[in-house]
Amino acid sequence: MAQVVCITAGAVAFSFTVDDKMYNKFVDGMTKGGAVLPAYNMLSNAVDNEQHAKFVETFSDGQNNPRATLVLEAVGMITEEFTSDLPKLVKTPTSSVSSSKETATSNS
Repeated sequence: MAQVVCITAGAVAFSFTVDDKMYNKFVDGMTKGGAVLPAYNMLSNAVDNEQHAKFVETFSDGQNNPRATLVLEAVGMITEEFTSDLPKLVKTPTSSVSSSKETATSNS
């Protein structure tokens, strides 16, 4: 399911439409050792078509080099919004799991 996230950078409000496939591609790109370029590519693909020129002007230095701080901050905001409806994960301590198993076997 696609989700629209609006982010204002300077005086411009950008609309980014992100879906699972796009977000997964971004995460896969990060696991290959980079963060800025996969993030920039996702933003570039997700930004509203009519805003693309302004996006490039704002999020790169004019020589096709992404502005890392802006790019990563925007992706952080998108990640926060895009993942907000996911269930929260909590690691259960190993000792609690072992105690529960021992209690379950001793009571049978």
